[in-house]
Amino acid sequence: MRLTPDFSDRTQVDHWETQMPCVSDQAQLEAFATDITQIFSLETDGRLSPKQAYSQIKTLMTKLKTQVIGD
Repeated sequence: MRLTPDFSDRTQVDHWETQMPCVSDQAQLEAFATDITQIFSLETDGRLSPKQAYSQIKTLMTKLKTQVIGD
């Protein structure tokens, strides 16, 4: 099975394109990953309590779901 699309076969190209997230969703996911990394770092360094980290992550998850799925 091919892992890359066969551009001469239009059905494969269409399928490949539908598997890629849209640019704004991708940017939101990247921002989410950056925020999560920062929260983990702060919690690991002891600057945030586990409860605070959990609360912030939960808020970010809710925001991400609203932005990406709610669109």
